Amino acid sequence: MKLEFFLSLRYFIAKKRRSSISLISAISIACVALAVLVLIVVFSVLNGFHADMKSKILSKESHVVLIPRVDRDLSNYRKICKKIKKINGVILALPHYDGWGLIKSKIRSFMKGVKVRGVVNNLLKVDRDFSTGFKMKSGKFDLTKRGHVILGETLAQELQVTTGDVINLYVPPKLNTDDLLMPVTLDYKVAGIFSAGHSKYDEKFVFLSLKDAQFLYGVNDVANTIGIKLLDYNNAEYFKRKLSGKFRYKYFIYTWMEMQRNLFQALVTEKTLIGVVLFFIIAMAAFSIAGTLIMVVMEKEREIGILKSIGLTPKSIKRVFISQGFIVGMLGTLIGLILGLVIASSMDTILHFLEDMVNFANKSYYSIFSGIIDVPYPQDWKLFPQDVYYVSTFPVRINFVEIFVISLVSVILTTLCAFFPARQAAKLRVTEVLHKE
Repeated sequence: MKLEFFLSLRYFIAKKRRSSISLISAISIACVALAVLVLIVVFSVLNGFHADMKSKILSKESHVVLIPRVDRDLSNYRKICKKIKKINGVILALPHYDGWGLIKSKIRSFMKGVKVRGVVNNLLKVDRDFSTGFKMKSGKFDLTKRGHVILGETLAQELQVTTGDVINLYVPPKLNTDDLLMPVTLDYKVAGIFSAGHSKYDEKFVFLSLKDAQFLYGVNDVANTIGIKLLDYNNAEYFKRKLSGKFRYKYFIYTWMEMQRNLFQALVTEKTLIGVVLFFIIAMAAFSIAGTLIMVVMEKEREIGILKSIGLTPKSIKRVFISQGFIVGMLGTLIGLILGLVIASSMDTILHFLEDMVNFANKSYYSIFSGIIDVPYPQDWKLFPQDVYYVSTFPVRINFVEIFVISLVSVILTTLCAFFPARQAAKLRVTEVLHKE
């Protein structure tokens, strides 16, 4: 094997008179390196964005929720919360009353369907995780006074309301009333407007105190959901089974994976499809190696004939060219791996540098031509505006398991693509080669 590897290195490092082969080998290495680099950077960015999105969603949502099995509310919610809090790994358990309704401002006739959530008055103090990415644009998250609501920023803009304005909430009546199923309508004062960093909350959610929600929906001192947050949200399935056994399957218990199934399944599908498409880049680079080795075989026919005539077996000849494919693939993978990790880890710096360069160019253009023609003063350009993407830094998360898989697949593919030219080299007959010479 040492001889075959030595010969493959000699063929890989071509002499000056055959520099074209060396150039093609360098291009093949560059193709493999570029493919590995792109895969590492793209997957790291996707992991970062997905983790950031998951963090923002799960900071507002419960990791596990408990709701009654039949159409009734939880009158003993305080007792249930105390029981759940005693379980090791549970951070908090909070009651809330969820419902749907219509919202309307006094200014516009526009009505919109919203999710109404009655929460404990001191939610931001009790649930520190909830305040992640949560900003009050105006007013305060103060639900201690009766008749106060907190609206999302987008919803407030649609209703054309601000802090201090009054809105109407319309909710369906209780089915056991004799009011001919007329909707219940109550007025509320907007105590604050928030930006949660997620469109679902900014557009659809209305927060009010638990007591106000109970009064609005015509119920007693009850809750219809208990939200549970865990030390590690990845253990949600384990806690679901644990809670089901503890409460003897009296309640429906759902994990965040079940409640957000469509969203997270879409993220997984997106990542898978992008990965499949990008792996074709590695496949193309591997085929370019096959083409390079075919050219090497054609150019080295004389040497192959001589090697066979002095006793080198077809298997040894095959191993020479497979080793050459392995060397090209390994070199390309290593270069791509190093560059990919460097670029991925410094992606935020690179993008900020790009933004600074574009802004500098815009301002230079303005300073040169503003005295000659009417040029508006350029606004600072952002590649990912914070008000759109809700990120101040570029999220990157490097997954070393994925990087290992990418590197392994790259080396295996490039080595496999060397089998065909290696087989062709092993098939060459000494008599035919020497006859040509």
